[in-house]
Amino acid sequence: MSKGIFYIPCYPKKTKTHKVLDDIKKSITLCDKYNVEEAYFGEHIADKHEKVASSLMMAASVSQLTNKIKLGTLTTNLNFYHPSILAAQIAFLDNLSGGRLILGIGSGSNRSDVELNNLIEENNYFLTLEILKLTEKLLNSKDLVKINSKNFKISSKKYGNKILGLGYFDKLYKNRKNLEYIMPALNPNSRNVINCAKKGWGIVISNFCDEKVIENHILSYLKHTKLDKKQALKKIRVARFIFVTKNKEDKKKVFNQNSPYMQVLRIIYKKLKKNKIIGCFGENNNLNKIAESLFVVGTPLEIKQKILNLKKKYGKFKNLIYVHVPSSGNIIFDNSLKLFSKNVKL
Repeated sequence: MSKGIFYIPCYPKKTKTHKVLDDIKKSITLCDKYNVEEAYFGEHIADKHEKVASSLMMAASVSQLTNKIKLGTLTTNLNFYHPSILAAQIAFLDNLSGGRLILGIGSGSNRSDVELNNLIEENNYFLTLEILKLTEKLLNSKDLVKINSKNFKISSKKYGNKILGLGYFDKLYKNRKNLEYIMPALNPNSRNVINCAKKGWGIVISNFCDEKVIENHILSYLKHTKLDKKQALKKIRVARFIFVTKNKEDKKKVFNQNSPYMQVLRIIYKKLKKNKIIGCFGENNNLNKIAESLFVVGTPLEIKQKILNLKKKYGKFKNLIYVHVPSSGNIIFDNSLKLFSKNVKL
């Protein structure tokens, strides 16, 4: 099992965007240094709390600050893009990062983002899959293109030019064919999980899922996949709120209402409740009880044991993803990621 990090990122509304980006850049260089294997970035185009407007641009930016860590989008909302733009940007990022891209597929969890793209009345899930299929065709194209689908007509036949190289799409890094797709898993009996299992794609189980919902996602994936259990578990990543401290007396402080962990949980809970996506929390509807069920808290050795317990319960899944919280100026919280990266052995 390897380690990952997920930048939602969720900050107080008044936080300046450059501060958010500085936090991400600082922490991802630390993760790269201490061999965290994967990093993921959220994406919301108009959100005062979550200010990464493009997961592709965020990954491109940090690709120049890191050397080894894989860079995942969680998610790129494909339905917001024209397939030609998407194919070009994916190829560009994969080459820029030296083949480190993992493509997270989404269709916009914020209804306000969907509204801004005039897609409220669309079947966005199927539109997303249509765009993905077209994007794959463009990335694999060897000549000028002419492709028609239900919602798109894509052609470079009229103005493309072989001699000038006009109208030809770039390939992934070194023409690789193993770009990994992932989708998030939130509420129980997730359609994403079933589709990913059938297609052999990966899933990231959300840090907002309680243990029963985690189990629901894993069992659903195993039920619907053609892979054997060992190979299937390698497609599953689990995100958690993790707080690591050397001082046992500090463990309870993560549940303080002003801790960065509780602040993130409070903001996202309100959003998910508004969008009626709260099945992930199980039967809990009290924020303090939810925190107790979601937060993984302890010293490096205690965290290691809790992760071993997760592996014993669910099997050896691919990656445990640490959820980034805003820097707070309090070393008790701000040192947690370094302790996880450097001192927690999986």
